[in-house]
Amino acid sequence: MEGTQVTAAIFNNDGRHYVKKPIPIKAVPIPFEFWVASLEGNHQGKLGDYLVMGVRGELYICDKSIFEQTYDAVD
Repeated sequence: MEGTQVTAAIFNNDGRHYVKKPIPIKAVPIPFEFWVASLEGNHQGKLGDYLVMGVRGELYICDKSIFEQTYDAVD
């Protein structure tokens, strides 16, 4: 690989805090094991994981616990 390797230690001296922009996405919990073709290739989902449609229509899987910590439903 080319370039310089970095580690989490880079945040000791630099790094600002950021908050995700409030961009609505579509998501649905999937009640069975599944797989999806995403931009990064095929990925396996577990029972209860969320299938998420991103802002450009891309599909990806989000673990249930991470999804529930990251997203709130909107009306």
